[in-house]
Amino acid sequence: MRKDNQSGHFLDQDGKLQPDRRSGVDRRLVSGAETHELRRIYRRKADRELYERDHKPMIKEALEDFAEEHDGHL
Repeated sequence: MRKDNQSGHFLDQDGKLQPDRRSGVDRRLVSGAETHELRRIYRRKADRELYERDHKPMIKEALEDFAEEHDGHL
């Protein structure tokens, strides 16, 4: 499989020129990279909400169980 970078096509196994679906503009380099930062912020927010809703109570319960087993000392 030989790729022809200039035209955005490649030669398939039969020697026919096929369009390369992956050719095009690299979206990471286009202006609007701030959308990536927004995705990171939302992902952090979702992680924080998950921590508050699920993990924090589980951690608190585990610490209380540990304290009971060790005479109230952490």
